[in-house]
Amino acid sequence: MQINNIDVFHFRNYDHFFIEFDKGINILIGDNAQGKTNLIEAIYLLSVCRSFRTRINDQMIGFDHEFARVKGDIFSNQRKHSLEVFLSKNVKRAKADGRDIGKISDYVGYLNTVVFVPDDLSLVKGSPGTRRRFLDLELSKISPIYVFYLTKYNHLLKERNEYLKQLYKTNGQYDAYLETLDEQLAPVQIKLMEKRAFFIKKLDKKVKKVYLQIASSEEYVDIQYDCFVKTADENTILDMYKKNFERDKKYQSTSHGIHKEDMKIMINGKPASQYASQGQQRTIVLSIKIALIELIREEIGEYPVLLLDDVLSELDDNRKTKLLDILNHRIQTFITTTSIDGIEHDIIRHAKKIYIKEGKEDV
Repeated sequence: MQINNIDVFHFRNYDHFFIEFDKGINILIGDNAQGKTNLIEAIYLLSVCRSFRTRINDQMIGFDHEFARVKGDIFSNQRKHSLEVFLSKNVKRAKADGRDIGKISDYVGYLNTVVFVPDDLSLVKGSPGTRRRFLDLELSKISPIYVFYLTKYNHLLKERNEYLKQLYKTNGQYDAYLETLDEQLAPVQIKLMEKRAFFIKKLDKKVKKVYLQIASSEEYVDIQYDCFVKTADENTILDMYKKNFERDKKYQSTSHGIHKEDMKIMINGKPASQYASQGQQRTIVLSIKIALIELIREEIGEYPVLLLDDVLSELDDNRKTKLLDILNHRIQTFITTTSIDGIEHDIIRHAKKIYIKEGKEDV
């Protein structure tokens, strides 16, 4: 899988910018605030129709413009495709091969990407919600059935919470309608729990290997599934709903379920959020992202595109070399950096170097 070119129009600080990419390593070089990360963001937007920096369309649209557009030609599953994302203040539209795509879930999958940005440290030190969003996004990229069940669960959960609000106002009791909702929620959750458990088990195995390659130490990392029930069967979940009914009614919200789960990240048997240093946290997240590449390849049969934003400056020389050793030309990779001076490595020497200045290619 690769992106052959990108054409951005009124996106961030790019007025109109077109460039072709190498199918191997591409290094975006330039001073801070010149547009390197913006170009990575545009590729990611073309991949999943969302930004890794903001949920607000206006922030991606160039100053004093009404809309932005990102287009690109990709090669995936032995076929060429043309993708396009259009943004205005209140509208986001996606096209694939000139055809409008109504649902984002139907768009995701044409171009798979794995992105590492400095803010990704929140995956270790952030809230469980951050890690759940990571799980949902990555599983959605490779499993359409996961998207189906997650959408169904969120709809039922919203309906349950709305009904709890009504029961709170009327001081109602657990009734047949709520029981019906719970009976619908339970099997959907089991499907999602099975997908999460399988994904995390495979991810954990790969992360252990990658972390040792980069860190070259005796530290060990564990990725664990913190499930909301010990036994994944419908009766256990239904009993839990009934047991927590009064509390749920009081707070007008469902207190237990897959929307409260976590993916625990441990280092040497202890929570990485508390015991891992900044460098260790960065290496853990980077290991997770690199492990994802192999996991996605196993699921869909080809490598995703790897986006590394400002990662080289954050690693010491040893870990920097180890990371570059892992990268290879089978995986199309984009690396942003302010400078490659002093980095002696074949990956750097043979990469395509793109110099960016004020939203333009500096030739």
